[in-house]
Amino acid sequence: MKKSILWGVAALVLIGGGYVGYQYWISTQNQTQAERPTQAVDVITVKMQKINPEASFVAKIESKDKVGLRARVTGFLQEQLFEDGDMVSKGQPLFLIEKVNFEAQVRQAEANLEKAKASAVNAKAQYDRTKTLFKTKDVSEAKLDEAKAANDSAVATVAEMKALLDLAKKDLEYTTIVAPMNGKIGETTFSVGELIGPESGVLAEIVSIDPIDAVFSVSENQLLMLQNLFGKETDTEAVFIAADGRVYPNKGQINFIDVALDEAMNTLKMKASFPNPDHRLISGQYGRVNLKGINPIDKIVIPMKAVQRDMSGAFVYLVDADNKIVKQAVQTGLELPNFDVVIESGLTGGETLVVAGFQKIAPQMTVDPVPVQ
Repeated sequence: MKKSILWGVAALVLIGGGYVGYQYWISTQNQTQAERPTQAVDVITVKMQKINPEASFVAKIESKDKVGLRARVTGFLQEQLFEDGDMVSKGQPLFLIEKVNFEAQVRQAEANLEKAKASAVNAKAQYDRTKTLFKTKDVSEAKLDEAKAANDSAVATVAEMKALLDLAKKDLEYTTIVAPMNGKIGETTFSVGELIGPESGVLAEIVSIDPIDAVFSVSENQLLMLQNLFGKETDTEAVFIAADGRVYPNKGQINFIDVALDEAMNTLKMKASFPNPDHRLISGQYGRVNLKGINPIDKIVIPMKAVQRDMSGAFVYLVDADNKIVKQAVQTGLELPNFDVVIESGLTGGETLVVAGFQKIAPQMTVDPVPVQ
């Protein structure tokens, strides 16, 4: 009986002590919460800014034109009139094919033409006499028809000989192979003295150098962005940046936009043309093309680091009038080279935007906003 009473007293003491301890812990926690400082966060005020929109794309330098020189007639290569790698001008003689046979063919064609003309004169005289005799009934109608046919045949032969002479002259002209355009000529594939002809393939290749194109592709979304921000291609300036980061000094201009998206890649091919008087840009060279709008536009621009993302998309944290955190969905647009981003929707200007300390905040949490530059 005494043991039961002792156990009961001990239990009451333990329960009372636990209750007192719990009340002390609660009061301690409340005191800690009251003394805990409000979380400070860096903020800026969202503003509308004037920007010259910019966008950057991987690009490859390509010649505007490329021509493979071929022989149109067969003969021995007599002379090469340039050095491999030279700059050449349109109409400049480059190769000479031995002319002897072609000059002889021209002389023979000229002789054949003169012979045909003489025969035509005689046929015309015979036809005229026959017509006179036919009027006096001294020849039959059959003789008149024969004379007319002979005259017509002689006229046709003259035309044929003229055509053959033109072909012979053209073949003689083809013995001099000239540059079809201004550009840089590559390495020759044949040596002087070799027999060349139409079946020989390309003798050398000429590529245009000035101006030269930077070719790049944009996705469908990027295309819509460019149309929205840049307007007409004539309002856009192009800058080429080489693989080592050096900026090419001559500005370019968009000169080609393909008519349809590539179905496999869902991209659109574009070209920007650059003056290249010093030949610094070389066909096949890789780099980046930066497009910059000439006319400034008004846009909401915020630091890229302020934009957060989750399964629902992009969002930012704002601080409302009661210093509480608000989660705001946004639609981002063009990313600018200075690590800023254009906001197409979700912000209108004047909002207080959190730009740092995201890991320590949550929606509806009260914070201490600290304005930063």
